[in-house]
Amino acid sequence: MVLVSVVWLNYNSMGFRDVMLQSLDSFMSLVFDDYELIIVDNASNDGSFELIRRHVEEAKPSSLHSNRG
Repeated sequence: MVLVSVVWLNYNSMGFRDVMLQSLDSFMSLVFDDYELIIVDNASNDGSFELIRRHVEEAKPSSLHSNRG
């Protein structure tokens, strides 16, 4: 059962790539297990969504669910 849902919104965030990836890493390294991280991309066109997707897939491949192709 998920107790906490975190919605992480992205839109063309390549300009602050390092901060973006550090933020995602912070969520993915939580010791608390009863949470889900929902990443929402708002039609980015700078490659940031693809970077985020690869980063998350490499960090947590078994728990990744995606609604975007």
